[in-house]
Amino acid sequence: MQAYKGKKLLLFGDSVMYGSGNGGFGVGEYLEKDLGLKLAKYCIGGARTGFYEGKNWIVEQLREAVNNNETADIIVFDGFTNDCYKTDGKNCDVPLGEISDKVFDIFDIGNSANFSECFESIVCAFGKYFPTAKVLFVRPHRMGRREEGLQITYGERAVEICKKFNISVCDLYKDSGLDTFLPDDRDKYTNDSYGWGRGDCTHPNALGYEKKYMPLIERAVKELL
Repeated sequence: MQAYKGKKLLLFGDSVMYGSGNGGFGVGEYLEKDLGLKLAKYCIGGARTGFYEGKNWIVEQLREAVNNNETADIIVFDGFTNDCYKTDGKNCDVPLGEISDKVFDIFDIGNSANFSECFESIVCAFGKYFPTAKVLFVRPHRMGRREEGLQITYGERAVEICKKFNISVCDLYKDSGLDTFLPDDRDKYTNDSYGWGRGDCTHPNALGYEKKYMPLIERAVKELL
């Protein structure tokens, strides 16, 4: 722990990063407790990578951090779970789009940008505004409240962009074994956030973080630092 103590962690993303199913004690708090990192937390529940009216935008989280003159030794982030949600029941909240040859800046990208463009702008921002930081993308577990095909499509696109920019990936979808399409996993590892009498499939509870999330994330962070 002494090797990591006091190193600055910036955390961006959605409710899974935030710890919404665990009283706000999420990925950053575990890294702070277990490794001694110094946390600055910008993630917010419901955040989208792309813009969606009335919801938090991860691009704005980065803008805020830059405007706050934050520094970082390591950055951990997620993003796409809410982009591929269908609020209207028909269309993903943020279109997938295509990978581009353009270089995007978080202060220039507009509200109409698609998922891929916004994800690239976020990754480019890490290199531009936090050039010495190590960066880790966390792809979340297999979620029973998202269409499986969309989870794969958006998740693989995020991983593809990370590879393009040499960003490390902790792939919990493939490696954690957590599958909340399975009722046993759903109820054991995710929180009953909505009073349904069962796990909500999406938000890890304490056991979900401690058994399925943090061992892989902490190992990846240690390897980067």
